Amino acid sequence: MTERSYIISAKSIYSLDANNNTYQYLMIDNGKITEVSNTPLPYTVNKISYPDKYIIPGFIDSHTHILGTGLQLIFPEVSKAECLEEIYDKILSARSLINEQGFILVYNFDPDRIKEKRFPHRQELDKVIKNYPIILYRIDGHSAVLNSKALEIIFETKSEDIEQGLELDKYREPTGLLTGKAYEFTNRYFANKISPNVRIEAFYQACELALKNGVTTMVTMIGSDQDDLSVRLLMQVIDKLPIEVIPFYQTIDFSQARKFNLPRIGGCILIDGSFGSHTAALKNDYTDQQNNRGILYYQDETLENFYQEAEKYKLQTAVHAIGDRAIEQVVSILEKIIKENSNRHRIEHCELLDDNLINRIKKLDLILSMQPAFEYYWGGPNKMYAQRLGTRWHQTNPFKKLFDQGIIIVGGSDAPITPIDPLLGIKSAVQHPNPDHRISPIQALKMFTTNGAWAIFAEDRIGKIASNYQADFTVLEKDPLQFNDNKIIAVYKAGKKIFG
Repeated sequence: MTERSYIISAKSIYSLDANNNTYQYLMIDNGKITEVSNTPLPYTVNKISYPDKYIIPGFIDSHTHILGTGLQLIFPEVSKAECLEEIYDKILSARSLINEQGFILVYNFDPDRIKEKRFPHRQELDKVIKNYPIILYRIDGHSAVLNSKALEIIFETKSEDIEQGLELDKYREPTGLLTGKAYEFTNRYFANKISPNVRIEAFYQACELALKNGVTTMVTMIGSDQDDLSVRLLMQVIDKLPIEVIPFYQTIDFSQARKFNLPRIGGCILIDGSFGSHTAALKNDYTDQQNNRGILYYQDETLENFYQEAEKYKLQTAVHAIGDRAIEQVVSILEKIIKENSNRHRIEHCELLDDNLINRIKKLDLILSMQPAFEYYWGGPNKMYAQRLGTRWHQTNPFKKLFDQGIIIVGGSDAPITPIDPLLGIKSAVQHPNPDHRISPIQALKMFTTNGAWAIFAEDRIGKIASNYQADFTVLEKDPLQFNDNKIIAVYKAGKKIFG
């Protein structure tokens, strides 16, 4: 025994091991679980008791954007705004950021939520702040509207990408709205202007937010082909952060990724966009935009080369594919390249699926990293997915079909797109708006624990409560198998209480 030894007890401790064993007592020593038991342990050490509470493994959020999540705690966030005037007030209240950054980023604008049901025009943003750039990001992170000053700066770069996604009005003048490559270029441009100190502060703030929501391990998508600074800064502080952070470097340039000696590459490498911005690649037209089937960002040859290189270097990959046409592109290419998924390649989001795609994914043994809270916010017959897809909303995020096929699904938030909140993710999976896609509470729990560990090659040390596993666990107020609404009481990372 050491000074860091103690026994913790609870009404029920869900191991989430292969047999779903439950316990009442754990022995912790030096950050690891050394013994599990249903009878009191006879050791003279400190004891911590939660007699009416429940313990589960620490949550793993399998898809986040740590920089964006932290930045929305520094810059304005407008997800709850109900009209454009509220958004303008938020921008004005953040004017002090201009002195520090020279621009204002505004996150999580949802045009479907506000009474006007539209993006503001750039000239409306000009009336709020004219002489400094404003970038108002749509909540899905795939489009934005800029004021005239921001547009002027982007035009000065003379990038060819600006023509691909720049909305023009009937007079052939820019409205300020950018999608597709124009948006991606603009997003990278202003992200690269954020100072190193602000980026590091964002990392810490994102981790603090995560741990308060029961997360002990965060998988994050970071950097780009044009931004290795964010990756370098994260690697400098990664061992000092309060929770474990597993980075996917968002590049297809293997020489860049190998500089950091990471075992994985990719993340949100965009194969397509999003439903909300009409840029997810579909096999058939958007219901509310005829003759639009979204965007495929890569030619087959480029993706083939990417996966061939990944196999050569034995690196795990992850790519962002939401629409059925994008998912089919990825699956078709991998069918040419791999016979078994020994590198545990992943598809992030992977939302619109038919039975044929599901069967092909199963044969390839691909890991699907999905976000149940998307259904909470946008799923069902009366929300955005139904507006964009019509009856195809019945095919989005078919969790039960995937579980029934034995496909490994892991749960994430895509924060800051939806909040880092695994309890909400679990509730959303159990209460999917399509009853045919609902899964059991224990399956939903495993999406955010054991499955998440498997998806990062960490299944032998986290994701379960068992002997020789790291003492990462979360204490809940209610039985997670009985109640959909719950509350985080405490969080332990490597045996140390970090929240509660």
